[in-house]
Amino acid sequence: MRRRQFMEVLGKSLISSAALSPFDAFGQSTASRHLVDTPKKRAEYLARMLKMLCTDIGIRVAGSPEFDKSAELIRREMALSLPQTELDWFEFRGWRLREEPIFYCGGRSIECYPFYGSEDPPKDGARGVLKKLDGGPMPYAIVDADSGAAVAYMSISSYGRAVPNFMAPDSEIAAVPTVCIGKQDVAVLDAAAAASAPARLHFEVEFVPGARTCNIVGTLPGESDEEILVFAHADTTYNTPGANDNTASLIVVLMLAHAAASGTRPKRTMTFMGTGAEEYGLLGAQHYAARRAAEGTLKNIKYCVNFDSLTYGPNLYVHSNDEELTRIMDAIHDDLKPYNVFDPAYPIAFEHKDWLRGEVLPFSAAGARTLDLNTRGYDEEQLPLWHRPEDTAETVPLDCVENSFLVFDEYLRRVQQL
Repeated sequence: MRRRQFMEVLGKSLISSAALSPFDAFGQSTASRHLVDTPKKRAEYLARMLKMLCTDIGIRVAGSPEFDKSAELIRREMALSLPQTELDWFEFRGWRLREEPIFYCGGRSIECYPFYGSEDPPKDGARGVLKKLDGGPMPYAIVDADSGAAVAYMSISSYGRAVPNFMAPDSEIAAVPTVCIGKQDVAVLDAAAAASAPARLHFEVEFVPGARTCNIVGTLPGESDEEILVFAHADTTYNTPGANDNTASLIVVLMLAHAAASGTRPKRTMTFMGTGAEEYGLLGAQHYAARRAAEGTLKNIKYCVNFDSLTYGPNLYVHSNDEELTRIMDAIHDDLKPYNVFDPAYPIAFEHKDWLRGEVLPFSAAGARTLDLNTRGYDEEQLPLWHRPEDTAETVPLDCVENSFLVFDEYLRRVQQL
């Protein structure tokens, strides 16, 4: 039972465990540890949480009622094992797609998704001829037939069909409507560009100043103020329930929180978090780091681990500039091999020194020792799901979740001993 079958096998396990958890005088509880203390129970927990978040709620864009509903659900799950939980609210400039995009080129309709933050075309659409550009991230443009000015840009999906991406507000092309198309349509666009075929792009967006979303934070106090932060983003793009990006990884965070409820106070405080607005340009992590800095407690975060898409295969990709932490990860990988946690065909991969990335950046800049995790291995099946409507609960590989839990449960134990 490696992959999708577990959703059917464990269909009877979908009753919520969200009950109040008793804590002793030291703020410790073991009430939720039993939820994740065997592989079968972890599979049941995964199935239940995927159903509630991805199937029942579905798409959870930062700033939406659906995200807010999921945030409270996640907070309640954290409260089963963590004595301190909160919704850490912040404001941002929201963006909403109000009308489905229409892209006609050379007489054909082509699937596309607008970038987050993109301006929309004029009411009668961005019209002109298709042109292939030399170099840069945008290989195609619709250009005005008279002036030659670009009135819309097209990017190409990394892994398959069209997907939403994020556009920084200060990007050079931020004022020009921009969409992503799928790899399968490249030949069509090449032929259209060669023929200077007419093209039209239309969609409607709304910018929302003062939109609100939150990080979901739970803390297990330790013997010292030194802190280990473990997190994964909780939001999705506007077209997908995001089971692999990034709900399954967030569920691993919750599993680790339940496993940490040992009834004894840890050496270092442990904080578990689901960030909001990651898909808007990593806003949740940036807000939390800034808030902690303002409170004077950011320096307490000594270790930081971020999970982003742990279910693209069993090959862990570790991004870090910390040699000791990468050695610990390598040792854990070797130590767990005899227990068939890892297939020898999927070794651990390290990309570090010159590549710190993603949501760990504000914590690393403040001096925390960081790991940022991604995965590969099931590339042909899993990567085309990225930012796609097909990224549903049934597509999550159970073995990747189990591997990730075992590795990082052990990682947290070893870091506590440093």
